[in-house]
Amino acid sequence: MFKKFFAKYARAVSDGRERKRLYNLYCARIISEIIFFALCAAIIIESLIFSEAMETAEITDLPFIVFGVTLLLWIISAIVTLALWLSFRSAYKRILNSPARADEMPQVASYRQKVKADKKSTFRKLWWAWLVFGLCAAAFIACIAMEVIKNPESEKFGAWGIAAFWVLLAGVLVIVFAYMYLNIKRQQSGNTIEQQTENEAKAIDEAQGRRHKYNLQSDPNLQTFRYLFPDKELYAEAELIRKKRTKIITTGVIILTVAAIAAAIVFFASETFGDGLSGYAMPAAFTLIFGGVFLLSLPLRRAYADIEKRQKAELETNPAYARNLEWYKLYENFSKFKGKVYIIFIAAGIVLGWVLAALFPSSVWSLFMLAPIIAGLLINNALVKDLRRNAIPIEREIDAAECARGGEEIQL
Repeated sequence: MFKKFFAKYARAVSDGRERKRLYNLYCARIISEIIFFALCAAIIIESLIFSEAMETAEITDLPFIVFGVTLLLWIISAIVTLALWLSFRSAYKRILNSPARADEMPQVASYRQKVKADKKSTFRKLWWAWLVFGLCAAAFIACIAMEVIKNPESEKFGAWGIAAFWVLLAGVLVIVFAYMYLNIKRQQSGNTIEQQTENEAKAIDEAQGRRHKYNLQSDPNLQTFRYLFPDKELYAEAELIRKKRTKIITTGVIILTVAAIAAAIVFFASETFGDGLSGYAMPAAFTLIFGGVFLLSLPLRRAYADIEKRQKAELETNPAYARNLEWYKLYENFSKFKGKVYIIFIAAGIVLGWVLAALFPSSVWSLFMLAPIIAGLLINNALVKDLRRNAIPIEREIDAAECARGGEEIQL
């Protein structure tokens, strides 16, 4: 059922029986996580549906019983999920630390060594993010304790309860953005673990009877301008703009996220003062983040368009760049509609959030704005995969032609 997602773990195990045991543990972990997140969704939906009923209902009434049973199942599910996650993590760590055996493929041992080294490297670079998360988790517990002490009989969260939620969210976002930024840097430098282990993965998949599938994370040319800009000077200009854009967008996202959290806190805090505007928190936060990122990208986008225009003129007039022109047209056609699909879904999600907030200003129905946003990102991922499958053969021909020209120059 989950063999496609288990492949990256299976490659580290030579013994078939050990791989089967690890796979069974993996399946149990994934199923427990699915149940856990389903119960999370159920709690959110029930809290929205039963919010008014539970204000006047007795503890023996149906809304309280249904919500109580769901909450109990959620707690049990959380414990089971955590236990299975720790068990799987321990088993996989033991496998990665196992020494190379004489009877196993050298690629398997190499794969384990690279994955182990990557995990150590990642932790050395992101230890500070985990420290921040730990401090936020401690602050979360402290705020919840203060909420219980200050408002022992209140049915709604007060200032301490709201602060607890946002402090924990801030810690989670620090972890998420830290990993995203590191992954973007590695992707651009061709140093993701998927790119490092691509050759080993192909050999291991063939030996284990598994079809090796294309993966965006293992694609070294996913974000390169090399095939669009065969002119070295124009390529250098485009690379400089790309690096500036990455730096500006990354810094902007961090600042905008902090501002979005502050804005969301203001809307949620309105519940404490009786205004009931918590429904506007999500659409306001997402509008601030995505709108800000769009505005920040505009100046450099214009500069990049000028460089692209100059390179396109050269592609159309120089026969040696015929394949590069084909590559350019492929991406140009993609950008006309398919490349904008995720933007359309994000915009639709934000609009949906504002509509739900207007209809239900004092509840968090606007949370469902995440559905089209997530759907758009998944569709975009599939579309980009299809684009890259069509682009890779052209890139191979360009590389072969460059190698041939390089060989001719050496002979001369």
